[in-house]
Amino acid sequence: MLWISVVGAGILGTAHALALSKRTDAAVVAICDLRLDAARALAMQVGAQAFSSVDEMLSHHAPDLVVVATPDAQHLQPTLCAIDSGVPNILQEKPLATNLTDARAIHEAVERSGVHLYVNYANRTAPLDIATCHTIREGLIGPIVYGDIRLDDNISVPTALWGARSRDWAGASSPAHFLLSHVVDLVRWYLHPAEITEVYALKQQRVLGYTPDLYDAYLLLDTGARVRIKAEWIRHMDELVEFYLSFSGAEGTLIYNKLPGFGTRSGWRANLSPTVTMEQLLAHQQLLARSGAHLRGVVDRGAPGDPHGPACGDRLPLALEAYDHPIGDPMALTHSVVDAILAGDPHPESWRGPGPLPNHVDGLKQSLTVAAIVLSAEKGQPVTLSDLA
Repeated sequence: MLWISVVGAGILGTAHALALSKRTDAAVVAICDLRLDAARALAMQVGAQAFSSVDEMLSHHAPDLVVVATPDAQHLQPTLCAIDSGVPNILQEKPLATNLTDARAIHEAVERSGVHLYVNYANRTAPLDIATCHTIREGLIGPIVYGDIRLDDNISVPTALWGARSRDWAGASSPAHFLLSHVVDLVRWYLHPAEITEVYALKQQRVLGYTPDLYDAYLLLDTGARVRIKAEWIRHMDELVEFYLSFSGAEGTLIYNKLPGFGTRSGWRANLSPTVTMEQLLAHQQLLARSGAHLRGVVDRGAPGDPHGPACGDRLPLALEAYDHPIGDPMALTHSVVDAILAGDPHPESWRGPGPLPNHVDGLKQSLTVAAIVLSAEKGQPVTLSDLA
């Protein structure tokens, strides 16, 4: 049995606690939140003890895993407290921190102590994100030349999502920390082993005032690829979130409408390199199906505006596609972390994505890139990541 304590009784802390409380091989024994009434309410739901202090909680319990689900700017203290108390495993919500000083302090404490710290980059578990990562890493659209990613929130997120705390919470974060932390991690994961070397960014701060309205940035990678990433949280739209991604390879293109906006539907399409054979397409299709991405092979389609003609000379490029595909369980990575701890295996069966579970190194590199974006937007000039490292 794995004993778990959760720090933070807000939206994500509640999601973690409820999901983990349903497991038969784990038990949530403590909930901590500065708002003791919130901690008590959640603790009652999962049969745990409530605390308003992390120090007090860890003096009463010696958990195998601490989940840190506090607001973005408040990750440092509970994480360091758990490390200093000898907790062997920590799962922390992204980002690792909202400034490099805190991010480095967490990274150094993990390296020094040997604790296992995982960062909940939940998008890595979505089947179509796994398919995107696989398609790019396997070279199915050729070397990546350019990417375009947009992740936007409804204006209700920074103004109302956390009730009376929304202004303070959003003011301590930003679209760069709250949204682009997801995007930067995905870029690094998809394009591994490529690394981001330089950023050039701009921001606007004309609507909310207490936090930037948006960031728009170019990421330059050591492979020569360029990826534009943009996030705002002032959109007056019907949806809470819109999320669109595309990648142009030298030999093909991938388009991923993850969380569609007005007039669109969710979908994923990879127009593959002409060098991909039918046998290879079927092999990749079967492999991805085992990861939960059930894709349809497309073998006969015409050029734009010509439903009967070939799309590329005399050769009809093959494609993989999916529509209205479920985005997956937002707590999947949480369960994989628990499975990894119980099995003593960093690659548990439930972890279907390529590579290891995201850890403190991923968290620091993501924080470094976001810090460079923020600094570039302030200076109005490119920032090289090595200058900040």
